[in-house]
Amino acid sequence: MTARLRVSEAAQLAGVSPSTLRAWESSGLIKPSRAGRYRWFSPDDVEELQEIASLRARGFNVAAIRSMRQAEDRAGTRPDGAGGQPGAGAEPEQSLGEMLRAARHRRGLSLREASALAGMSVSHLSAIECGTRNASLAGLQRLAVALKIQVSDLFGDKQRPRRRLVKAGERPVLDTGDRRIRVESLSVGAALLEPHMYLVEPGGGSQGSYHHDGEETVYVLEGEVEFWLNEVERHTVRAGDCLTFPSTLAHRWRNCGKGRLAMLWVNTPITF
Repeated sequence: MTARLRVSEAAQLAGVSPSTLRAWESSGLIKPSRAGRYRWFSPDDVEELQEIASLRARGFNVAAIRSMRQAEDRAGTRPDGAGGQPGAGAEPEQSLGEMLRAARHRRGLSLREASALAGMSVSHLSAIECGTRNASLAGLQRLAVALKIQVSDLFGDKQRPRRRLVKAGERPVLDTGDRRIRVESLSVGAALLEPHMYLVEPGGGSQGSYHHDGEETVYVLEGEVEFWLNEVERHTVRAGDCLTFPSTLAHRWRNCGKGRLAMLWVNTPITF
């Protein structure tokens, strides 16, 4: 028979007060079993309470924790079949919006706080997270800085084993939702260099300026691209040309040609 614990006992094991557990229940964060007017907690419930208490101690608010747990339920990643499909196989890949939302929750930021740090509206960020609006490369970079992640994290590289050889058909791809732009990672697990292949249709570009630490080199394989650095320097880079600049300069770019643009783009250190 599964042990049953009263509110006071479960609270003591979780290191919080009974009133805190009642508040968590009122906010929908936990759902203890009930028998009449009494609440009962199982050992598994206590483990979840301890996890919640740990997240609260690290600065996550109740709304953020609730959203994280709901996302785990949908993905089936809660232990012991607590949510989603028990016994499911590999964890499903997250969409770009889901990865951004998870990163925001890890930082304990509200939509308003994160959007302010990234210089965009609350509605814009919410739409990106929900997948109803695309994120520009410039917007992704600003979000990455606000959430203290790297844009390369959104390729899912962290979940792939490090390897020296990345074959042409196995490159991780960043899906921004803009069909004019395809960004492929040319390395998995590199420590200092961050090489990407950009394939861009006419008119595609960063849709805004961004900057970060480091230095970068852009070698154009096909087509031509217009670069602006700090809104002062303008460079038209054509096939065979190579542009190098400090990443701290605000930079934006656009495929200004009539055909496809192909660029080999290398950042160092890994800050993009």
